[in-house]
Amino acid sequence: MVPSVVSLSQLDLDTDKAFAKVGALSTSASIELPRIGYLKREAVHIFKRVRSFGSFQDALVPDIDGYSTDSSDNDDDNDSWGLTGYITDASEFDRILISLWEDRFAGGLFRYDVTAVSTKVIEGKKQFVAQFNIGRATNKRPTEFSVDKVCQDFDPKKFNFTKADLKEVLFSFTNLGEADENVTRSLFEPKASVDMSPTVVLINVSPIEYGHVLLCPRVTDMLPQQIDPEKLLPALYMAAESRNPYFRVGYNSLGAYATINHLHFQAYYLMEAFPIERASTVEIFPGTHGNCTAYRVNGYPVRCLCFEVGDSFEELSTLVGEICMKLQQANLPFNILIADHGARVFLIPQIFSIRIASKNIPEHIIATGVNPAVFEISGHLLYKQMSDYDDCTEASAEALLASASLTEEQFVKFMDFTVGDHKHSERAIEELSSIPESEL
Repeated sequence: MVPSVVSLSQLDLDTDKAFAKVGALSTSASIELPRIGYLKREAVHIFKRVRSFGSFQDALVPDIDGYSTDSSDNDDDNDSWGLTGYITDASEFDRILISLWEDRFAGGLFRYDVTAVSTKVIEGKKQFVAQFNIGRATNKRPTEFSVDKVCQDFDPKKFNFTKADLKEVLFSFTNLGEADENVTRSLFEPKASVDMSPTVVLINVSPIEYGHVLLCPRVTDMLPQQIDPEKLLPALYMAAESRNPYFRVGYNSLGAYATINHLHFQAYYLMEAFPIERASTVEIFPGTHGNCTAYRVNGYPVRCLCFEVGDSFEELSTLVGEICMKLQQANLPFNILIADHGARVFLIPQIFSIRIASKNIPEHIIATGVNPAVFEISGHLLYKQMSDYDDCTEASAEALLASASLTEEQFVKFMDFTVGDHKHSERAIEELSSIPESEL
């Protein structure tokens, strides 16, 4: 039987280690952390479990208590980890994450009580989700880099996650690789030695929702906030480890409201469908992406793409990761939302900050203080003033998000650049990059 975890008191850290920083993981062989070791899963196996909101636009979103997986398709021993918590229909990954997150919540490690924020679904067809979160406005760490460049060098003098308290780390997240054939599922260890450059999951001290965490690949390598196929893959597997349909993983590039230039993804449980997930999709350029499928998202205020997994997460990571590398090279900000247990990836180019700099955003939209980072641009809007929260409508939400979108002309060039005929890719991005700011 796999041992069950864990509160901070069970970690057996002495006083010095308890107040150590994450950076100490690179120098202390004696520090141990909880660890989840994950297996490479067949994407087809995961995809069969998906309850895709986007495929059932007119259907009711299932309640969290009403969602279940086929037990005959589940090789997890659900009782062996011995944990319960806020997420009741979950995998071991979900229960461990929530148990440890609640431990830190009880320990007062967050800057405010996220359970006290007001949330509502905005009336209308798209069902945007609005939240009034004054703590996020007043206590969130300020951005410490220029916002006009997607690629910037890592600066160790500025805040990064190696400077976070070690007690904010929940567990390391490790690929088991070629595991023993007797190992048939992911493994949890309450205490395990730390890899040389560990991938860790830690709390977001300024949370948006319950269970809000950060995934930091190879945290002590101090990687800048940039994506490639290798760095995207842990985020897909993190999404796949969850069996909860409301767990999503997000990414913000620099210039698209990332606030720290240290590679990280964000994730939390939102007990509603993101409006972007409800949007209809149409396949584009069929047959050009291996077993993955590329779609254009229609009927959503921000023009974007959606990629659906084929046989493997590695193939999906390669496809999306290489596109991200092109966008970084072209200095085009973007967000990523990973949904459906890693089976769907939304790639969302955005130019909100560019338009602000060129004074092409209406003042009343800027005054709301809503920054369209990944979760906001996907339809979970964080208002920082009660009056804006009280008065928000579907029309005002759509206007705000549309301000971040490429124009139709720009988006056609974006599609040609990202998933179209590669002979025209360079020309397409040159045209996109050369459009004057006055036309954005």
